[in-house]
Amino acid sequence: MPGHFTFYCNKKDGDIAFFDEVESKHAIQVLRYAVGDEIHFTNGEGLRMRGVIESASKSGFQARVIESIQVERPAELHVLMAILKAGDRMEWACEKITELGGSSLTLFQSDHGERGKVNLDRMKKVALSAMKQSHGAWLPKIDVLNFKQAIDSFSDVQSKFIAYCGEGPKTSMLALHLPAAIMIGPEGDFSNKEIELSAEKGWVPLDLGKQILRTETAAVSVTAALRLR
Repeated sequence: MPGHFTFYCNKKDGDIAFFDEVESKHAIQVLRYAVGDEIHFTNGEGLRMRGVIESASKSGFQARVIESIQVERPAELHVLMAILKAGDRMEWACEKITELGGSSLTLFQSDHGERGKVNLDRMKKVALSAMKQSHGAWLPKIDVLNFKQAIDSFSDVQSKFIAYCGEGPKTSMLALHLPAAIMIGPEGDFSNKEIELSAEKGWVPLDLGKQILRTETAAVSVTAALRLR
């Protein structure tokens, strides 16, 4: 039997889990799993399962669930990151934030940001792959919004922080606790208009230290700092 991998089932009916063509190519064709082999998988909604493959083809395969464990959802950590021109840098951030257990990643267009485009389907695939690779059980929500939509989307989160380079009193990273939402701006920083609007909506200025970090570095650093305490 192949080594230990975690797969993603896109549908479950009773004790039968269904896997699509993409998972079939990986499991059956590449890794050489076969009927009768034990397999580990998740539905991305906290359910971690173990099962036995009952049927397989190029278009998909099925497994009978023999054990399932509901994994507790981690304390919520929502990361909001300005859109970057380089898609590979956004994908890297998405991958690492998923591996570290981020609850969501929201990409937004900022006034001083680069005019990049986001392939949302591609980003979701990156997140799915990272969840499987890290043996996670919760798939983060990936969104693309404008700035106002982004700050309004987390109105129900009590602890909301925005990191920018301007002067003024700021909260230290050491004082942060989950659940929380953290907004990271572009390398051109937030505009005054965006900072003022965020303050009106209850977002608190956040100090990320003396070093000036790239947008994607800051997003991953914040996630790691809060998740790995």
